[in-house]
Amino acid sequence: MKQHTVTIGGRTFALAFTLDALCSLQDMIDDFDLSKIVDYVKTPKGMLSLLTAMAEQGEALEGRILDVDRHWFGSHTSPSPARIAEIQAALLGTMTDWMMMETDNGQEEVQDAVLQEIKKNGTAAG
Repeated sequence: MKQHTVTIGGRTFALAFTLDALCSLQDMIDDFDLSKIVDYVKTPKGMLSLLTAMAEQGEALEGRILDVDRHWFGSHTSPSPARIAEIQAALLGTMTDWMMMETDNGQEEVQDAVLQEIKKNGTAAG
């Protein structure tokens, strides 16, 4: 699987979209709805929540503990449209790749409505 990273504040963070990331998003976003995951990428608050959850999981899978929080990401990220689009692309790419992971039996997982929505919207989110 392609390794997705994002560099913020001169630091590079691994990203992973796991079930535990979804649990974190449920805690961070009121009335979290998985079917609206692409909509969260389009808002600053949602984007920072996704970034924090995915960086926490990505870093954990790399054997590191994320030592920054949502506030740190927000205060070290320019609100320029180009920068926002770059982060959105990394988040969408991460979600797409993790949803397409192969199962233990070698067959691709069934693509669900969320994955189809991500593919439909692509990196044009924003």
